[in-house]
Amino acid sequence: MTGAVVTVGTFDGVHLGHQAVLARAGDVARESGLERVAYAFLLPPREAGSAQEGSCLLLPPPAKERLLLSWVDRVEKADFAELRHLSAESFVRDVLVERLAARAVVVGEAFRFGRRREGDLELLRRVGEERGLRVFAVAPVVVDGEAVSSTRIRSLVARGEVGRARGLLGRPPLLVGEVVRGDGLGRTLGFPTANLALDPRVLVPGPGIYLAQAFVSAGRSPGLLYVGERPTVRGQGVRCEIHLFSPPEEDLYERTVEAHLLVKLRDDRAFPSLEALRLQMERDAALARSLLASSDEVPRRILP
Repeated sequence: MTGAVVTVGTFDGVHLGHQAVLARAGDVARESGLERVAYAFLLPPREAGSAQEGSCLLLPPPAKERLLLSWVDRVEKADFAELRHLSAESFVRDVLVERLAARAVVVGEAFRFGRRREGDLELLRRVGEERGLRVFAVAPVVVDGEAVSSTRIRSLVARGEVGRARGLLGRPPLLVGEVVRGDGLGRTLGFPTANLALDPRVLVPGPGIYLAQAFVSAGRSPGLLYVGERPTVRGQGVRCEIHLFSPPEEDLYERTVEAHLLVKLRDDRAFPSLEALRLQMERDAALARSLLASSDEVPRRILP
């Protein structure tokens, strides 16, 4: 049999709920000898084209695509702007059946689609039956009495609760950024940092110091990741920088750092002097090393 098993969504974060849908799609594909395809939107539909569009993503697009490809054979990128005026029935007929050669579709029970979100599971099943399209619905994954969702995870990350977000993602939240030149303040304090230029569409966690595992070049190093406005030196704008405990020997400028956030160590705050800040950084590093000594878990690298 030729054709595909298709899953549809934004898949932001590729969290436990998404993984349940992707796993079911894999089961259906193996039973039917079909290709596994993820039809993935870049932005959540409510954000795409919105005047409020901003830092709303849990993952930069390349990382999301890499994670999806660990579940499917192919990722088809979808543009919500091109589809927002398409009726639900036209979406099933023209996109799923004709464009993607879908023979089966696997979605969450709350799946909505088409113009003004007029399509639901009942309509998908009715039109699917007319087109020879099998439809499978997957129940939400519930953690701590509440369904796992990208919106819920964004709220946790924005508050700096990366440990709780980790339990919903099935992996630590992460940031990916290119190393750019800073003012060298960290080096003068004995804690040289790599300043990260992040994708502005990706949500940055709440201000503070985080224990992170970072992948850079061919190596890996734990470290302290800082997010904040550097109130001690009256900085302007949010900065993201990381101090690596075992930095590579080569120059890091223009290298890409993939930082997995394990736990928040403390909130950001102003210190009365640079010496007070340096002493606090020593305490932060000691706490981080203590936590690392009690755990041998290493996150899986996502980007090549």
